[in-house]
Amino acid sequence: MIPLYAFLVGAWSAVLWFFTLGVARNLFGVFPRERAGEVTTVLFPAYFAVAIALGLLATIVLWFRRRNRRDTIALLLQALALAALISTPLLLQPAMAMHPPGTPDFARLHGISMVLNLFSLIAVPVASLLVLGRSKE
Repeated sequence: MIPLYAFLVGAWSAVLWFFTLGVARNLFGVFPRERAGEVTTVLFPAYFAVAIALGLLATIVLWFRRRNRRDTIALLLQALALAALISTPLLLQPAMAMHPPGTPDFARLHGISMVLNLFSLIAVPVASLLVLGRSKE
């Protein structure tokens, strides 16, 4: 199960990091803020669908193969990262859609979204290191 877990958690991390540092950062670096925001809004459904699917599969695999306390801590980190990712399209984006970009309410919700994404960016690789860093399988 380790090769499957390694693939899933690696792909999950790659999607999170690539979209955040590759796609979004470059869009906002090249296009005006409003246009970059429009493009990322179009890309978000695919990003979240892929990230959530990979995260769910990686978490299910870890649930069934956990062997010790480190695996359990990794499982908790992954579950929290998954919850953070799910909350953005389910709760935060609909709330953000009610406020025009540039308003204080939009900025506050966007800030929460960025913090949740940052948590996932860190939690997923840390969880994988807890599991794979000592695996002999």
